[in-house]
Amino acid sequence: MGMRAERSPAQARTPAWRLNERNSRAGRTWFDWLPIRDLTEGQVFDFTLDAGQAPHPSCAMGMSRLSCVSCIMASRADLRTAARLQPQLYQRYVALERRIGHTLSPSGVPLPDLTGIPVNADAARRSRRRRTRSP
Repeated sequence: MGMRAERSPAQARTPAWRLNERNSRAGRTWFDWLPIRDLTEGQVFDFTLDAGQAPHPSCAMGMSRLSCVSCIMASRADLRTAARLQPQLYQRYVALERRIGHTLSPSGVPLPDLTGIPVNADAARRSRRRRTRSP
């Protein structure tokens, strides 16, 4: 897995190698391995470039990690970047939060408050109408 200690206190406490007892079943032994756990972000990019590879394009767009566009585990900065890069999708997520009366964030904070990006109400209404029309 690509988790690094530098990213959070919880990840810093996670050992680089450990037996995963939950998944060690039916005669198989499962280990969790974090090969880049102790590398800095800069070292990861250096390693990638030294291997002749290019970083994922989302890194150049400002995302700090690869995941769903509006991942529930995303940072505020990544949510802002995602909203900027995918404004129509952001509007749909905000409309969904309002429709279901629940946030997509475990924090319970609605996306506009998390990102600081206001919602274009007209665009959200148009998006809802398009989805509800029959083809």
